[in-house]
Amino acid sequence: MIKSLKKGVAVLLAFAMAASTAACSTDKSWAMKNDSFTAPIGVYIYNLYAAYQGADSMKTDPTKPVLDQKIENKSADAYMKDKALTYTKMLFVLNDKMKELNLTLTPEETKAIGSATDAQWEQASTTLEKYGISKESFNLAYADFYTKYQKIFTGLYGKGGKKEVPESELKSYFEKNYTDFTFIAKSLYNTKSDGSVAAFTDKEKAAVKAQFDAYAADVASKKKTMKQIADEYKTASKQTTEQLQNVTENLNTSTGYPAELKKLLDSMKPGEVKSAEISGAHLVVMKNDISAKTKDELGAESSRNNLLAEMKAEEFSKDMEKAAQSYSNITLNQKALDSYSPSMFVAAASSAAAPAAPQASTPASTASGK
Repeated sequence: MIKSLKKGVAVLLAFAMAASTAACSTDKSWAMKNDSFTAPIGVYIYNLYAAYQGADSMKTDPTKPVLDQKIENKSADAYMKDKALTYTKMLFVLNDKMKELNLTLTPEETKAIGSATDAQWEQASTTLEKYGISKESFNLAYADFYTKYQKIFTGLYGKGGKKEVPESELKSYFEKNYTDFTFIAKSLYNTKSDGSVAAFTDKEKAAVKAQFDAYAADVASKKKTMKQIADEYKTASKQTTEQLQNVTENLNTSTGYPAELKKLLDSMKPGEVKSAEISGAHLVVMKNDISAKTKDELGAESSRNNLLAEMKAEEFSKDMEKAAQSYSNITLNQKALDSYSPSMFVAAASSAAAPAAPQASTPASTASGK
């Protein structure tokens, strides 16, 4: 009887220990889920890594580690965890929005997602895999996320969308913020045989000014067109490429042109032409009538989407973040989430960065083809 009792107790103890071990273990394969979708833990880890990179670029003191600083009035650690949680939740928001708007990915879009993932994974896999981020998780957090984000944006703000931007507003925004101009330019530096550069002498600058002033005068008097003076300059300078540059750009947001050029163009009327020295080059520039480009700009899908993004991307981003932060139809695997900390990425701070974080992406970047 005693022997039998001991055996029974031993079995119970073994069962209890096994149950205790099972209770203490954590299934770290998933981060959060609901009835329709399960987000792998790798998605959260990727978003945490992306948040670490983003925060590191925002730190105010470059001499101190990012985790020793505050980002947006939060400890860097809390900021990164909040961002990672929000953007993992956003996967659920995106899926719900796709259903709400009756949107589906086309076969071409699905193929493009796979191609984008393959291309980026080849470069980033070595870094990401050591943190437990699989290719499947990366695909969900990066290419799949980004494609759905873009599609929902267009579905909301594009033609027929719930928040469709009227044609009149697009037209007004374009004509108010964009500038259309053509120019030719000559650098005021000489490149030496050893690769070094030297600024033009005053005499050399004066010669270029005289040449370009004459070109500008010919265009202003309608003796020649911008194309004609560009071809003349091409021949005179023994160039082999087209010298006339045609630009339609929002100079309020573009970083590709110097502030001096924007200031010059703002002072000009449509049809006016000027010769000017700007940022180490001499230019002949003509400002064109922006309204002549409106029809083409609004008629082309890519440029139209670019305008929509400039006008509404920030609003959309805030709405999506707010929806993700308040998303409640979800079960969090808190133990798994708590087992990962931004400090795990400190050693990788100087290594090659992963592809751009979802939270760093906006509709503008793809709508414009950039």
